[in-house]
Amino acid sequence: MPRRKLLRGLPISSGIVLGHARVLLPGEVRVAEVPVTAVQVKDQVSDLERAVAQTISELKDLRDSAGKMIGGPVAKVFDAQLMIAGDYEFLNKVKERISIRKRNAGFVYNELIQETVRPLSKSPDPYLRQMVQDIRAVSDRVLSQLAGYKQKSTIRFSPGTILVGKSFTPGDILAYRNRKAAGFIVGEGGRSSHMALIARSLMAPVTLVERCWRFVPDDCRLIIDGTSGIAIISPTDSEWTEYQQRKKRQGPAAITRIKKLQQIPPRTSDGVPVTIAANLELPGPVDDVLSSRDFPIGLYRTEFLYLEKEKFPAEEEQFEFYRRVAETYGQNEVTLRTFDLGSDKIKSNGPGSHEDNPALGWRGIRAMLDMTDIFKAQIRAMMRASVHGNFRIILPMISDVSEVDRAKKLISQVVLDLRRKKLPYDPEVPVGIMVEVPSAALMADALARKVDFISIGSNDLTQYTLSVDRTNARVAGLYHTLHPSVLHLIKMTVDACSRHMKEVSICGEIAGDPLALPLFVGMGVTHLSMNPARIFDACRLVTKIDTNLVRLLVASVLASGTTAQVKRKLESFREALDNRNAFS
Repeated sequence: MPRRKLLRGLPISSGIVLGHARVLLPGEVRVAEVPVTAVQVKDQVSDLERAVAQTISELKDLRDSAGKMIGGPVAKVFDAQLMIAGDYEFLNKVKERISIRKRNAGFVYNELIQETVRPLSKSPDPYLRQMVQDIRAVSDRVLSQLAGYKQKSTIRFSPGTILVGKSFTPGDILAYRNRKAAGFIVGEGGRSSHMALIARSLMAPVTLVERCWRFVPDDCRLIIDGTSGIAIISPTDSEWTEYQQRKKRQGPAAITRIKKLQQIPPRTSDGVPVTIAANLELPGPVDDVLSSRDFPIGLYRTEFLYLEKEKFPAEEEQFEFYRRVAETYGQNEVTLRTFDLGSDKIKSNGPGSHEDNPALGWRGIRAMLDMTDIFKAQIRAMMRASVHGNFRIILPMISDVSEVDRAKKLISQVVLDLRRKKLPYDPEVPVGIMVEVPSAALMADALARKVDFISIGSNDLTQYTLSVDRTNARVAGLYHTLHPSVLHLIKMTVDACSRHMKEVSICGEIAGDPLALPLFVGMGVTHLSMNPARIFDACRLVTKIDTNLVRLLVASVLASGTTAQVKRKLESFREALDNRNAFS
C-alpha cells in the first residue's frame, strides 16, 4: 500500500469523493508519417472529410445530451468545439498539404494542429489557452476516427472511481460521469475552463493538482475534496471516517434533503426568522430542488454566460436566460450579480491587457464601468426579464462611493431608455452592492446610504484583508475566514446597515459554517446565502439558536486576538448549544 500523502491543489468543482484512483496516463498524440501516391491523395482527403463529419456528429450529440442533463446555456460550451471542427479554412490547408507533401491525412492534420497550438499554449491570454484545450479535444476525436478507433466503452466504472489525468475535455467529463465516475483529479485547466463549467453543472467534484498522474498510484485509496482543493492518497482510517461524515453534510444528498425541511425560512428557538438563501453560478439539477421549496437565491453569478463562449452574450441571449431563471423561481427572490470578470478571464484586447496580479487589477465593477455598452446591455436584459420574476441586482467589487454613483447613473439611463421605448420592466428592482474589500467595509456607512441592500462577500473580503490568495497552495494555510480582522470588518458593515435600516447578508463559505452562523445571528444578521449543500444543516442549526444568547457571544469573540482563540470560543459555544438541545 502506498504511503499516505496530502496533495494541496486548487478547487475546481465542489464536493467530496472517497474511493479508488484510476489513472489515465497522459501522452501526446503521435501519428505515423506514411507516404502516399498521387492516386491515394483523393482517398486520404475523403477519409479526412468522413472523420470530420463524424466528429461534428458526435459533438452535436454531446451538446444535445448536455442540454437534456444540465440545460441549454451550459451545453453551449460544445459550440466552440463545433466551430473548430467545422473550420473549413483550416481543413482546406490540411487538404492542400496532403496533396503537396503526399502524406497520410492523420499525419498532416496532426502536424498542422501542433503548429497551431504551439504558440497559443504559451500565450498569457486565458482565452487563447482555453482555445488550445478545445482544439486538442476536437483533434483527438478526428485522429481517433482516422485511426479507426472504436468509441469509448460505455461500461460503468466501479463505485467510487476517481479518474486521474493530465486533462479532461468537457465531453470526457460528460461521458465519464454517465459511466458513473465519482470525481476527477486533473493536472491542468482552471475554474473558468469549459471542463470546469460542465463539471460544476453535473455536480462532479474536481480538484486540480499539477502533474497529479505522477503522484497518485493507480488503484490506491483516495479522497478528494473539490471544495478545498485537497487530495489525500492512502488516507488514515480516521480521515476516511471524517470525510465520510463531511460528504453526508456537503454532497448531493445534502441538497436532496432540503425537501425534508419543515419550515422555510427557519426560525430561531425564540421565533426570529432567518432567511437562508443559495449561491448559484450555473443552471442545473439543483434549481428544481430549490424552487420547489421556495428558497431565495442570494447570489446568482452570471459569468458563465461569457465563459462558455469567451465573448459577451448579446442582450437578447441574456434576456432569454434571465427570463428562464425568473420563470423557474417564480416569486422567490433572485439576486443577479453583474459580470464579475477580470483581465485573467476576459479575452485580451491588446498588448497592454495582461496583468501580473489580476486580483488587484481591472475586474468586477471596474471593468464594467470601462465597458459601459456591455454593462448597460446586461442591465437592460435583467430589467426586461424582471417582469417575469422577483429580481434584485447586485454590483461586485465595489471599493469606492464614486463607483456606486457611476453605476447607478448608467442604470438610470437604461431605465429611461426602456421607458421611452415602452418596454416592460419592474421599476422597483432593488440595487445592492457586494462588500468584498476592506475599503468598502470601512466606508459601509456612506455606501449604505446609496443602495437598497448590501451583501458581504466573505471569501474575497478574507482574501483581501489577509493578503492571501486562497487558491495558492503555498499560502492557503494563512487563509482564515474566522480571522479577528475579518470579523471586525463584517461587524462594522452589519452595524452600518442597521443604522441605515438596510438589509445585510453574509455570502460565501463562512455563511454556512456551523461555527460562524450563531455569531452572525448574534451580530443581527438575518440573511445568509451559501452553497446549496450547506442549506439543510444551516436551517436545522438556526432552530437551535436563542438570539439572546448569541448576542452575548459577539463581544467575547471580537475581543479575541487570534484565529485560534476565535475558534476555541465558537467551538465551546457550539458544544454547549448541542448539550443544551440534547437535554431540552
